[in-house]
Amino acid sequence: MKITIDGETRHEMVAMHAWEAWTNNGLNLDDDERWQTGRHAQDASNNSYLDGMSDQEWLDATLKSLKA
Repeated sequence: MKITIDGETRHEMVAMHAWEAWTNNGLNLDDDERWQTGRHAQDASNNSYLDGMSDQEWLDATLKSLKA
């Protein structure tokens, strides 16, 4: 059985994994910093996507954007 994930769910998953890698799972961030970095990861994920990207390519592009 093949599971299909919609675009919004893919975006949320990529942004979450990018945030976790970028912030070391939010270690030593206060609530405001967690919210701000979470929003930044979502924005970076939005701006990094190109049609046809795999999830790994999208995640890599998002992390590259966050680290720039």
